[in-house]
Amino acid sequence: MDNLDTHSDPATWDPAYDAVAAAPKHHKVIFENDKLRVLEVTLEPQDEEPLHHHRWPSVFVLDAVHPDIHDYDPDGNRQPPHRDIMQAVQAWDGTGSLVVNMSPQPLGRVLNTGEKTVHGIRIEMKNY
Repeated sequence: MDNLDTHSDPATWDPAYDAVAAAPKHHKVIFENDKLRVLEVTLEPQDEEPLHHHRWPSVFVLDAVHPDIHDYDPDGNRQPPHRDIMQAVQAWDGTGSLVVNMSPQPLGRVLNTGEKTVHGIRIEMKNY
């Protein structure tokens, strides 16, 4: 899988692993045109997303999130907490919404070990 190389060009990543194609239960398209794609992202308690990627940079607005989420690479290794989303979640005080600028994300999956649903809107910029 070309997606294993985190330094490869996201435009070359396998479309079969696009978040909407690979994890449709968790990624619902609510708007799309040639410049933007807007996703509703939901991850229930004790649920894990299938392996997928996000090839475009995005802004992720989370109205429900908590620190009991864990990022894993394709080999099952837990990703370090320095990644943009994990840093933002750890620093968030829980008030209002959490807004995170996201770089393209190579293949991975997220596990929600908490008792609350994770929910947000992700706005992906296709023409970067």
